[in-house]
Amino acid sequence: MVFCIVALIVFGIMGIFSAKYRTYFKEALRCVGRQMTLRKCDTNFDNKMKSKISAKLMKKSPLAAKFIYKRFSWISWAFVLLMFWSIISIGIGAYNTVVYGNCNGEESTDFCLFNPEMTGNSGHSMHEGLEKKDLIPASADDDPFLGEEDAKVTIIEFGCFRCKYTKKAEETMKKLLEKYGDKIKIVFRNFPLPSHDLSRETAEAAECAKEQDKYWEYHDKLFENQKTISLEKIKSIAGEVDLNQEKFNECFDSRKYQQEVEKDHQDGLKSGIYGTPTFFINGRPLVGPRTFEEFVQIIDEELAK
Repeated sequence: MVFCIVALIVFGIMGIFSAKYRTYFKEALRCVGRQMTLRKCDTNFDNKMKSKISAKLMKKSPLAAKFIYKRFSWISWAFVLLMFWSIISIGIGAYNTVVYGNCNGEESTDFCLFNPEMTGNSGHSMHEGLEKKDLIPASADDDPFLGEEDAKVTIIEFGCFRCKYTKKAEETMKKLLEKYGDKIKIVFRNFPLPSHDLSRETAEAAECAKEQDKYWEYHDKLFENQKTISLEKIKSIAGEVDLNQEKFNECFDSRKYQQEVEKDHQDGLKSGIYGTPTFFINGRPLVGPRTFEEFVQIIDEELAK
């Protein structure tokens, strides 16, 4: 019966294209049907297929043919288990896609075939209405930075606090600072995406935190709470990083830094940015949360100049 189950699926698919395999499909179906009702398969289908497969293989590799003939039952079991594993994996992937937006799970940003958002890009959130094009280096402007101000290598990141790919890149930025220290300078510029709810509000809130010299603490907390962010959470994070709550609320509610965020966004558009995160390493562009090694290669080349 084990082989009949495999044959039922294989010949069912192949039968779509060839009448020859439809006969095999019907025979496999009959065999499975009889055995599921505790009746013996009266066609001897599995032995017939075993002989056919072994005979064809004998012409090319007698050793392989003998191996398969002797272990036909075990090989059939392996195929059945693989088939069920594939069905379960597809089911889990479909569930994750519906619930988490990615078939690999809640925290994953890796490529997922089921996720159309990821098709055709290397892992970044696209800006609505924009297409990929050549990027023009942007300036650091007066935006917050980590590292030494006069460092030999400057990494300018255009990111969105609501973009999961920007969040993924955060760990790489921290590792780069640990490796290079005062040799690099990392600048974060706002590029809020219309497709992400509260993208502008989170960017403006971070600017309010900058007023009280707590930009990077607030910046990190926004990414930590990315999945549960709300207007109430934006304000409560201010208390978590020991900001003066009254001053922060006044700054945020008045949208004091609306123009500052918009300036960053417009500068990004002028540079041709079409998604987040986008990086300029001494003017050299990288789009998406690339690997640590890719950043290291470019930084080392720039330091060697």
